[in-house]
Amino acid sequence: MRIRRYTGKDIHEAMLKVKMDLGSEAIILNTRKIRRKGVKGLLSKPLTEILAAVDDDIGLKKRIEAEKTKNSSDEKARIDLLETRLSQMETILKNIYNDTKKKDEQKVSEPLVKFENPKVENTRPPTISKYNVNPVDNPFSLIAKRLADKEIEPEIIDVLVQNIKQFAGNFESHDEVMAIAEKVVRDMLGRPQTINLRNDGKPTVVLFLGPTGVGKTTTLAKIAAEYSLNHQKKIAFISADTYRIAAVEQLKTYAEILNIPVSVIYTPQEIKEAIAGYQDMDLILVDTAGRSHNDELQFSELKALVNTAEADEIYLVLSCCAGRSACRDILKHYSFLKDFKLLFTKFDEVHVPSTILNVRYATGKPLSYITVGQSVPDDIEVVNVENIAKSIL
Repeated sequence: MRIRRYTGKDIHEAMLKVKMDLGSEAIILNTRKIRRKGVKGLLSKPLTEILAAVDDDIGLKKRIEAEKTKNSSDEKARIDLLETRLSQMETILKNIYNDTKKKDEQKVSEPLVKFENPKVENTRPPTISKYNVNPVDNPFSLIAKRLADKEIEPEIIDVLVQNIKQFAGNFESHDEVMAIAEKVVRDMLGRPQTINLRNDGKPTVVLFLGPTGVGKTTTLAKIAAEYSLNHQKKIAFISADTYRIAAVEQLKTYAEILNIPVSVIYTPQEIKEAIAGYQDMDLILVDTAGRSHNDELQFSELKALVNTAEADEIYLVLSCCAGRSACRDILKHYSFLKDFKLLFTKFDEVHVPSTILNVRYATGKPLSYITVGQSVPDDIEVVNVENIAKSIL
């Protein structure tokens, strides 16, 4: 492992040096402020020093990953070719069936021959399906069962199946019905919406709310790093989470690393003054305390904070791991929110993101981001509704 030190006039310059020298796989071991030596150092701003490391075997790992990717591409090409041939076979079988049917219709004037205990054979060609299901199964029942197994709310299943039937019409192929089903689920999930920055010279104030333990503070840092490092926006933090001292310290640590100012408020009335102090910023991110949906007193304080802040955008942060019953209770207690977006964490910890569809349908609010790990700033991305729809189905 190689360990090196890098200095820059700020965190952005130092991080750029790290990435240019060690690559994006570098691990940050420590960050601190230092001064230049001599009199010149006393008269100038302190520098930012980053201690970073990278695995010497990273090049070998990259080659292995590249080989895996190549093999995966070859395998996909073979699968695509096989699916094409199966599709061609299906077309040929359908043509044969249609020709046979026409010939049978032409013989209707011929006398019928009766057989004792005739053996009935199904002359209809089977439908070849990439979903590996029995062609005689009802595709709509199959979809309903899959959705139920994935813990989708029964009301949503009824709506989805009715919409799928409406669009499917007379389609009988499982592949065709499943393709329509994916489109219907995508439409229900809607287009994701990210932070909409103001263009009138004033900072955009964004409030993050949600129950305890969903990872709001870490999510806040990921968004701050994204807009600070990749979009060159001036960011400020405000922490209203004074119930957990660790949360304030965590946010201060992120603020120091990203060279972002941070303010801590203790009452809802203080937030106006804190926002007014950051009018030269592009984006103000407000971290709030995780509220138990069973504590009415804490929720009254939260309502006061929301009303006083008059934020430009509000994000309700929820965990993908939350069950259906828990989600119902959480949404019931946050029903005082009128205009907000949905942000989901711990996407990497679930096999099927059914919570996303359930909450999206229950609230009607737009999706935004999902977090896919603990790493700051990498493990956050805009919701990909196509992948979620495929996962659910």
